[in-house]
Amino acid sequence: MRHLPLSALQQRFWYLCTAYPGDASPILVLNWRLRGPLDVAAWRAAVDTVVDRHESLRTGFVLRDGEPVQVVMPPAGIDTELVDLRELPGGERDARAGELLRARTHRLLDLTADPLVGSCLLRLDDDHHVFCFTMHHLLADGASLRIVGREIRAAYLAALDGTKPDLPELTLQYGDFAQWQAAQDQAADLAYWCERLAGAPSLELPTDSPRPAEKSAHSAEHIHQMGPDLAAQVIELSRRTRCTPFMVLLAALQVLLRERSGQDGFCVGTPVAGRVRAEFEPVVGLFANTLALRADLSGDPTFTDLLRRARTGVIGGLQRQSVPLGKIISTLGVPRDPGRTQLFDVVFSMRNDNPVLASHLGPLEIEGFPHGHAKVLHDLVFDIWRLDEAGLRAGIRYDTALFRPDTVAELAERYEQILSAAVARPGDRLSETGALRG
Repeated sequence: MRHLPLSALQQRFWYLCTAYPGDASPILVLNWRLRGPLDVAAWRAAVDTVVDRHESLRTGFVLRDGEPVQVVMPPAGIDTELVDLRELPGGERDARAGELLRARTHRLLDLTADPLVGSCLLRLDDDHHVFCFTMHHLLADGASLRIVGREIRAAYLAALDGTKPDLPELTLQYGDFAQWQAAQDQAADLAYWCERLAGAPSLELPTDSPRPAEKSAHSAEHIHQMGPDLAAQVIELSRRTRCTPFMVLLAALQVLLRERSGQDGFCVGTPVAGRVRAEFEPVVGLFANTLALRADLSGDPTFTDLLRRARTGVIGGLQRQSVPLGKIISTLGVPRDPGRTQLFDVVFSMRNDNPVLASHLGPLEIEGFPHGHAKVLHDLVFDIWRLDEAGLRAGIRYDTALFRPDTVAELAERYEQILSAAVARPGDRLSETGALRG
């Protein structure tokens, strides 16, 4: 066994998981529907191969003098449980599979006692299965989920052929990243963040219910689709202003939050990959960091002016993304509040992990299997998926202790109105357009 300290990113996540436990853990989920002849033994062997390759997938936690320590277990595979649902009537099997997966993915784990990685196969028919692989967020991030998916596919085909899978050699593991990160001199980058975030006010959004004394972490999700014409306009404006679509979409969100709060300044969080060295690209682990991007809507700017400010903040943040958020919060001395998260209550991200479209793996056809939304610790999480043919798909996950579904639906509609007005008339000041009324 290998004993390691937690990385700075894990330390922050450990605090979030223990300070705001709610009723479910942040669990990353890979769910696939598998149609066709499945070799269960080969599939289990493929999962074992991937788990044994990555130390993070064999890691647990123990407390020493009240502080968490990672324990990496030796390679021993994982039990991919096989659950047979064929005794149920055909029309009930999908619903039962959904219930079983929700039970696996929406539960509260004991970080020092429960398994933090899980694998199961649900057999709906002889040639119809659902696969579920779960990882606690302390062990992995969104990029890790894609790594696991790619490697299981490659290892399965190799297992069918009786060959060794063609997978990249892992010269480093996550523990090496934790040690490398701890050795970095981040003084200059930390000073940048402290100067930029010093005195940042909390965002005071109106809520439908009073904020509880302790955060509940109960959440729901609202999906809002925006058309391809708007998506094309966002891309065109980003080109004209030397910005990215992310910056345009972020600036529109800042306008929405200003309109609701009446504040010219606040922070919005955004996740970043954090894999700043090529050697860590194929490694499963928690590399993802969160940037606190401070909005500045003072002086009645035009949307073009606001874009320039957003661009400066995003570029500056990305250049210094390796500084863990927890280290910044600690240095700033941001007080802990059990009723809300520190520095920001709203998170914005552009996602590329759309459900898997139908694809083939040997004789198998694979597609995503819906499992519900991930739980949130923040008040609002705006996720945008760029869909070139269908437009922009927005998913807003929200704290149900604070917001009603109709309020969040109205927020989504208003966001589209603001974005539409901004891309059509970016030279208008906020006051000239009634805060960019569509």
